[in-house]
Amino acid sequence: MKIRLFPVCVFFVLITVCLTACVGGGQAPSSSELHHTSAQNESQAPSSSRDTTAVLANGVCIAEVFSYAGPYVEDGSNEPCEGIFAVRLYNPTSVHYQYLRFSLETGGGTATFTATTLFSGAEMIVLSEERLPFSDPAAGGAVILEEIPFETPPSVHLDELSITYGDGYINVGNLTGGAISDVYVYYKNTKDGCYLGGITYRTRFAAIAAGETAQTGAQNIRKDGSIVVFSTYTSG
Repeated sequence: MKIRLFPVCVFFVLITVCLTACVGGGQAPSSSELHHTSAQNESQAPSSSRDTTAVLANGVCIAEVFSYAGPYVEDGSNEPCEGIFAVRLYNPTSVHYQYLRFSLETGGGTATFTATTLFSGAEMIVLSEERLPFSDPAAGGAVILEEIPFETPPSVHLDELSITYGDGYINVGNLTGGAISDVYVYYKNTKDGCYLGGITYRTRFAAIAAGETAQTGAQNIRKDGSIVVFSTYTSG
């Protein structure tokens, strides 16, 4: 299904009313913070941008398209880049998306974007998978290629896990009273309260005994600029 792009002003009033700031600073967020991790974004659009809106078929909005300069985060390489076609998404729906992939027609070709862990109420900057140079959106509009909602809202499990982090590492304490294994901590990087990149990073702990705390390296996590979005584990 194709949705045509059109300029709009009222949409940004909605964003201003709905968004709530939340950026991780070394500790996992509360359950209420987890699903309201977006904020009014002072966008890092270095040269050109277009205040444009497109509403995808599932209700997720493309709030802005712009030319991005900075690390290319989508493949984990963090290579410096500039002039890349980027979008700022806003999810005003009640659905938490585990995976959302869509394409957007531009003057320079078709740009493809993949957003992961896009919670209800969240904003996210996503970069073109093709590293397509920025140009004006074309009349073809945006098309959803695949979408996978979370079956149940994910959790950080703050009652069972104590999660703290710093530059390049994550600590997990086991508060369950029993042994746990296959502990996965999922996190995203942020910029001005907005998720930076469609990518979600994951770090695994093989096993943690009851009452113990384990530490492991996490290359892309930062004390200032990352947030833990959810975690999973197996009891016993």
